Amino acid sequence: MRRMKYLFYWLMAAVPATLVLGVGYAALQQNYRQSLNDPQIQMAEDAAARLRGGEAPAALAVPGAPPVDIGGSLDPWLAIYDAAGTPLVASAVLDNVPPRLPQDVFDTSGWLKHPNGTFYDQGSVAETRFTWQPRQGVRQAVVLVQTADKKYFVAAGRNMREVEQRIDQEGEIVFAGWVATMGAILAVELLYVLFVRRAESRR
Repeated sequence: MRRMKYLFYWLMAAVPATLVLGVGYAALQQNYRQSLNDPQIQMAEDAAARLRGGEAPAALAVPGAPPVDIGGSLDPWLAIYDAAGTPLVASAVLDNVPPRLPQDVFDTSGWLKHPNGTFYDQGSVAETRFTWQPRQGVRQAVVLVQTADKKYFVAAGRNMREVEQRIDQEGEIVFAGWVATMGAILAVELLYVLFVRRAESRR
């Protein structure tokens, strides 16, 4: 019975500590992931604004610039698609062809339900942000914007490798902190048990 009481005391400290560390890691992970979208948000929304202003998709291309190979490059990229999701202009390639996003992401009615993304109503444009993995080892953080006239989609993306490595490193630190915290709680519990037993033996 006494052992159960001591176990209960340990759990009273261990469970809240685990929850605090878990919530802290989740918040950290989400902060890293959401901030990964920042350059793409500006790129996609600015390009959509230029298209809305009457510029042609070809005007958004950088003449003579070599395309970004998203299979390995960390550079951000931009692509313009027509209303059906066919690529028109792209600053990137994968296997020597422009990035071909999954066809379902161009269905704006499903943006609220997309299992791997989030929908944003920016007033003048509809926008979704999601993770795209065209093949093993290639993960892209993509922002997709539909222009107000619904004639075009603008996608901006970049490789997630570096940020995901940082998330993994932070996870290892949090896990080490959790192990140390559990050990410290256990040590305090053992000292308490030792103190109680000594006090009882003196009676």
